[in-house]
Amino acid sequence: MINLSELKKFALENNILAGVTPAREFTELKEALSDPVPFVEYTREQRTDPSLTLENARSVVCIGCPYPESILTDRGISIAAAGTDYHTTISQMLERLQKSLDITGLYFTDTGPLVDRYTAYLCGLGYYGKSGFIINEKFGTMFFIGYIITDKAFDAYSEPVKGSCGDCRKCLDACPYGAINGGKMDHIKCVSYLTQIKGKLTAEQMKMIGGSVYGCDICQLSCPKNKGKIKITFNEKDYTHFFDLTNKQFKEKYGHTGIAWRGRATIVRNALIAHINTGGSKRDIERFLTDKNEVLSYTAKELLKTDNSCT
Repeated sequence: MINLSELKKFALENNILAGVTPAREFTELKEALSDPVPFVEYTREQRTDPSLTLENARSVVCIGCPYPESILTDRGISIAAAGTDYHTTISQMLERLQKSLDITGLYFTDTGPLVDRYTAYLCGLGYYGKSGFIINEKFGTMFFIGYIITDKAFDAYSEPVKGSCGDCRKCLDACPYGAINGGKMDHIKCVSYLTQIKGKLTAEQMKMIGGSVYGCDICQLSCPKNKGKIKITFNEKDYTHFFDLTNKQFKEKYGHTGIAWRGRATIVRNALIAHINTGGSKRDIERFLTDKNEVLSYTAKELLKTDNSCT
């Protein structure tokens, strides 16, 4: 049996959040998971029952690792995707935790079966905000989530944190297309989602992307709980540096980051759109009219029809 106090000690020593909840079936989530979720291939049963992932599961340990205090990113790249891929960072921390407390089992971050934010909530890492993010008083919403499904029991379990955004609705008002609705996300209206889907975008979707190349920080940066948490510096000031990247160069520059999984074509597509949406010269993208990649040639053709009125 593992002591909850030891888990808390590990969290304090490593400047992270940590908690644990019994590995029961989360039946209360099933109705909320009735609609498909983008990029998630697990069944509703797998997302609500830890024992379907690990036989004899007894506990779920969850951690939250804060964003770096200083972030260097390229224009249009979300702060959560800047620098070393957070999947790598969280995985390394989870491995350290497993070794330190002898927690056997399976660990996941973002790509696992359970709902990350709900797991974090049950483990006491914070409360649900109106944005749908988990809010922690120390780190705001700016922390990455990972968890371990284990067959080990704990001497005590964490309790969910009681909290509320009150009358604040800054994230709701800041979201440009009203994607946030009562804590639920309408992904069709979410800029972050649009930057991650592959293939050809409609003219309306291109307009919605604005100046984003990957992800969107609007709701997080508008939250008062995140004020003063991080300093953001832009390395590349415009979007044209994306245009000349070969597949090899893209992997060399961004292979260690969170945007790599979407591949060069999707990122360059978004950069072309962002360049035009923010008033960039159409001459810069004319060469993509004959690009071998059908998505890029189509995107350039459609963008050259616009009047650069979207900002």
